[in-house]
Amino acid sequence: MRLAVAKHEGLDEATIADADAGGETLDAAQRAAVALAQDMMSRPADISSALGEDLHQHFSDNQLLELTLDVMKWNYQKVSVALGIDDEVRPGELTDLVFDEEGHWVRPD
Repeated sequence: MRLAVAKHEGLDEATIADADAGGETLDAAQRAAVALAQDMMSRPADISSALGEDLHQHFSDNQLLELTLDVMKWNYQKVSVALGIDDEVRPGELTDLVFDEEGHWVRPD
């Protein structure tokens, strides 16, 4: 799924592919944030002090806390995906993730 508001704000598949490939078109702060997200999702115990120093050059403590909580919030589903028990909204397709005014997920038609 892709967060629809991110798409509305300009996130596209080319940018996602670029970030996955090292982020040539991203600025230093964006690359550091992507590195944090990737490390948190794949090997949180191995987040390096060098990455921590890099992150502190670009973000305040409060911003780092927010980034960390956002990564955790959006990755709660990893266990169900790993176990193969997640329910695909549209099997084999990406689906926009849309929320209503009250913050509830709206299932696409």
